[in-house]
Amino acid sequence: MLFLLLLGLIANTVINTSILEFRMAGNDQFREQAFQKARGIANALVAHISHFPVTGGVGYTLCERDAVCDSPTLAVSATAEAVEPGVNVEYRIVRQAPLLSSHHPFRQVENEASATGNFAVALFEIIVEVDGVDVGLGSARVVQGVAIRIASGAG
Repeated sequence: MLFLLLLGLIANTVINTSILEFRMAGNDQFREQAFQKARGIANALVAHISHFPVTGGVGYTLCERDAVCDSPTLAVSATAEAVEPGVNVEYRIVRQAPLLSSHHPFRQVENEASATGNFAVALFEIIVEVDGVDVGLGSARVVQGVAIRIASGAG
């Protein structure tokens, strides 16, 4: 009788451990999916120079069309933004300080290289958040810096 009780306790522990491992593996998968979705949206935003206007001051924010910010004009393709029901996706681009800087080292291929005095850069930060916690999925936040090269006399 004692042997059966001990065997039952061990079996119960093994089952609970297996369920916990399964849940943890699912969490990692959902988190990775959210991260890949956030990276994909950030890459889609970087692909269009029109998403980086050299206007506004430090903190000037562009966001998706249904959000509240300085310029709600950002959009990515429906396939890039497609997520499961209940998953929240937010993305924005924020102008960073200094407004124009000519002191940033850039690596360029040899035939395109120029002196840093010939251009300045405007700095931006892309922030993408994918949150599926409310429906039992993963969440991720990707922040990517972007420097837009402009002529020194511009701005």
